Amino acid sequence: MILREISFERFVFTCAGCDHAWVADYDVQHVEDGHGHARDYFYRGGLHCSDPTGLGETTCPHCGRTSVIADHSAGQTSTAARATASQLSDTM
Repeated sequence: MILREISFERFVFTCAGCDHAWVADYDVQHVEDGHGHARDYFYRGGLHCSDPTGLGETTCPHCGRTSVIADHSAGQTSTAARATASQLSDTM
């Protein structure tokens, strides 16, 4: 696997149940296997976590529902590095 990019990405979440909105930041490793298939690995506070845009993966901190809409339009805020995945194998 080849690590293509590490980025700091901000997501804006809105609960479809109670309309509560909040922002969360993630470190994202964008990797590619040797055949051109891409995959992203998400981290918060240095800990691996699931993709926040996945259905039911994010829970509203206000009401506890999982019917949360993730808006990635806040976008990628910076690129941290480019390296091989083998250099960071202990983090995957």
